[in-house]
Amino acid sequence: MMKILPKIVVAATLSCLYSGSFAGEMGPTDNRLNVFIPNLKPGLEGSLSALILEPGASNLGWGVVTTVLPIPTPQWQIESFNPDYKVGFQAGARYIFANSGTDLQLNWFSLQANYKNAKNVKPVSQWISPFSQTGTPPTGGEITGVASLNSAKAILNFNYNAVNLDIGKFINFGCSLQTRFFTGLGSAWIKEKLISNFYGGSKINFSLNNTSTYSGVGPRLGLTNNYYINHGFHLIGQVAGGVLIGSMQPAQYKFTGSSSDLALIGIAVNREQLSSTSVTQVVPEIDAKIGLSYSYFMQNESELTLELGYMGTVYFNPLSAYETNTNVIALDSGSLSTSSVKYVQSNFSVAGPYVTVRFKC
Repeated sequence: MMKILPKIVVAATLSCLYSGSFAGEMGPTDNRLNVFIPNLKPGLEGSLSALILEPGASNLGWGVVTTVLPIPTPQWQIESFNPDYKVGFQAGARYIFANSGTDLQLNWFSLQANYKNAKNVKPVSQWISPFSQTGTPPTGGEITGVASLNSAKAILNFNYNAVNLDIGKFINFGCSLQTRFFTGLGSAWIKEKLISNFYGGSKINFSLNNTSTYSGVGPRLGLTNNYYINHGFHLIGQVAGGVLIGSMQPAQYKFTGSSSDLALIGIAVNREQLSSTSVTQVVPEIDAKIGLSYSYFMQNESELTLELGYMGTVYFNPLSAYETNTNVIALDSGSLSTSSVKYVQSNFSVAGPYVTVRFKC
C-alpha cells in the first residue's frame, strides 16, 4: 500500500498538469469562484449519534509498587489507569430559517465511563502504596509499615456532559464547498472520581477518595466545511473553540483507615479529609471532527443523512486536587498525618469515532 500511494499521487498530479496544458484548446473558460449565501430549504432537523470515545486525563496514577530487592537497587513502578473506549451519545436539533442561509443548532454530548484496576505484589520483595508514602527498604529484611501492603484495587469514573447552542451562517464557495460559520454558547459538566483501596491483611487497610468536578459556560465559535464529492457523498470537517467560565471543585481527598494500633485504643475506623471550597476557573476548549456523509432525498423532499467520522475535544485544566505530599508518621498507624500539601491540575479530553443519523423534514 505504501508503494502504491506515491504512484497515485504522482499520477493525479500529472493528470492535472496534463489537463491544464490543453485547457486552451477548449476555448475560453470562466475560472471565477462564485461566493454566495445559499437559499436553504427551511425546516426542522433532528440528529442522533453513537459516540465511541476514549476519555483522558493527566492525573490517572493511583499507586506505587516498590520492589525492594536487591536492597542496593530498589525500584518503583507507577500504577495508572489507561482508559479504553466507551459508548456515549449525542442528540441534536436545528432549525433552518427561510431565505436567510441561517440556522440555529442545539447539541448535547454525554459520556459515562467506569474502569477498574487491581494489583497484587510479591509479599517478600514488594509492596504497593499511595504516592504520599512509598516507604524505605527494611534494613533487616523485616516486613513492617507500608511494606505489609500486598494488594490494592482502584475504581475510576468519568461523567461528562456538554451542551452547545449556536447560530450559523452558510456561505457557498463555488458549486462544491459550503461553509457554516457559527457562534454561540458552549457549556460543560465534568466529574472525575478515583477511589483506591490498599490492603495489608489484619495490620492495615485504608481507602483514598479523590473526586473533582467542573461546570462552566462561555462563548464559542467555529466553522464547518461541507465538500460535495459526488452522488450524495460529502466530506465533512469542523473545528471550533471556546472559553468556559465556571466553578471548579478541587478534589475532596478523603482518607479512611483502620489498623491494629487504632483498634487497641478503641478506634475501629479513622476518617480524615483534605477539602477546599470551589473556585472560579476559566477553561479554554478546542474540538474538531472529520467525517464522510451520504445524503438521500426522499420523494416528499425530506432528507436522510448518514455520517461516519472521528471527533475529539480537549478541555484545559478543568480538574484539580489538593493532595498530601509527605506523611509525618507511617500510614500503618491508620492516619494520614500529612506534613505538606501539593496542588495538581489536569486536562480532560474525549476522542474517538462516531456515527450520526440526521433527518430533515
